[in-house]
Amino acid sequence: MVAFSVAQNIDFLAVGQRVPPALSGHTDASVYIVNLPADSAALGLVGYTPQLSELIEDAMPLVWHLMARQSLSEQLPVYLFYVNPRDQIGTNAARLLQLLKQMSGREQIWVPVSTSHSAILHSLRLILPEAAALDLSQSSLLYVGDHANRKPLKAMAEACSMPFCFHALY
Repeated sequence: MVAFSVAQNIDFLAVGQRVPPALSGHTDASVYIVNLPADSAALGLVGYTPQLSELIEDAMPLVWHLMARQSLSEQLPVYLFYVNPRDQIGTNAARLLQLLKQMSGREQIWVPVSTSHSAILHSLRLILPEAAALDLSQSSLLYVGDHANRKPLKAMAEACSMPFCFHALY
C-alpha cells in the first residue's frame, strides 16, 4: 500500500516524546506525543507550539475521564498521535501505521489529536486494511473531537477489533 511504502522513508521516533505533567495533568502518567512536527522534535519539549499545547491541554482531562469511564488504568501508556494538517495524509497515515504496529498485542491507549478532524479520519481510513491485520484488541482508541467523526471512527476501530470510546469536544 501507499502508506506502507511512505513509512519506510520516514525518520520516526518510536515511542514519541513524553508529555510534561503540566500538559498531561498527571505527574505519574506515561503520556507521549507521537508525530511531532520535525522542528519540534529537534527542539525537544520546548518545541511544543502554543497550538499543540492547547490541543493537549484541552484533550487530556477528557482522556482521563474516558479512561475512568472505561475502567482503564491510568498507569497504561497513552500515545497522543498528532495528525499534522501541514503534512500529506499519506505521511500521517504511514506514521500512524508505525505506531499501531508497535502497539500490536499490547495494552495501550492511543488518542488522535489535530486541528483537522477530517485528517484524523482519513489517516486511519488510508491504513485500515493493514491496521485490521494487526492485533489491536488490547489497544484502545479514545477519540475526543467532532461528533460527525464518531460513527466512522467507531466502525474503523471495530474493523480492527479495537476498543473505542468517544467524547465530544465543544
